[in-house]
Amino acid sequence: MEVSMPKVITFTANLLAETTYTYSGWSPGKTHRAIAESFQVGGKGINVSKMLSKLGADNLALCFPGGIFGPACERWMEEKSIATLPFREGCVTRSGSVIRGQGQPETTFLGTDSIVSKEAIQQVVESLELYQEPFVLAICGSVQDWDRGRWEPLRWWISKRPETVSLVVDNYGPSLPWFVQQNPELIKINRDELETLFEKDRRSAETSELLALARERFGCRRWVITDGAELIWVMDGDAEPESFAPRQVDCVSPTGCGDVVFATLIDCLYNKTGYALLKAAKLAAEYGSRNAAMPGIAEFEL
Repeated sequence: MEVSMPKVITFTANLLAETTYTYSGWSPGKTHRAIAESFQVGGKGINVSKMLSKLGADNLALCFPGGIFGPACERWMEEKSIATLPFREGCVTRSGSVIRGQGQPETTFLGTDSIVSKEAIQQVVESLELYQEPFVLAICGSVQDWDRGRWEPLRWWISKRPETVSLVVDNYGPSLPWFVQQNPELIKINRDELETLFEKDRRSAETSELLALARERFGCRRWVITDGAELIWVMDGDAEPESFAPRQVDCVSPTGCGDVVFATLIDCLYNKTGYALLKAAKLAAEYGSRNAAMPGIAEFEL
């Protein structure tokens, strides 16, 4: 059976039901009353889908809503017009809180990881096998317990995926070494995550040196390495790595800036014409800077 498929599907293993509380000020060990409160759904893939939609890119967010927070997450995503491909059976969504206080840095508290069941993972594979049209599969964020047996069907599918599936990766944690070895077309990670791919005695090397070594060792030809407000490094094909500085802004919230960057890279490379990786990265960095200057995610003006 042939099923219609959007150009990009984002994958979020660790969905987040998140409440933001705003205070005039706060400190540990005391009771505080919020002056504002809002609910939103987090998870890197959800943020990437939100930005892709802002850019006008057809996309679908694969996620695992479940437990007491699952229905609230699905209602929020529907209200925000985020198209989702939900798998619920046996799943439990994690919760978290963002604390904002006047003159204080934003602080995030996360609950325990979401639970993704073996049944839901098998359903993901069965769904992906139905899609006949070419699409981009964007792995966004960490995948909890990726080495456990329940993920084996999805690991197998990704490793044997059809040529019509373009794999792009913004992953971290123990699963990152596995994903970089699956011949992705693009890897977007930060400097700290890049270091984890190498032996300890190599991690202090210059970013350009690590990128050249990564190309040789892992085979991926397109890399974008971010480092907060510091230099962004780009390596495209056989070209030498290049760097540029993102525009500096007064940071209101760093949350989701990397996801905005990743979404913009995907849109430029797979939906637009005339974008080499460096040009795409510079536009992505500009949007990342605009995102940092605002409290929400992908809510700035294009």
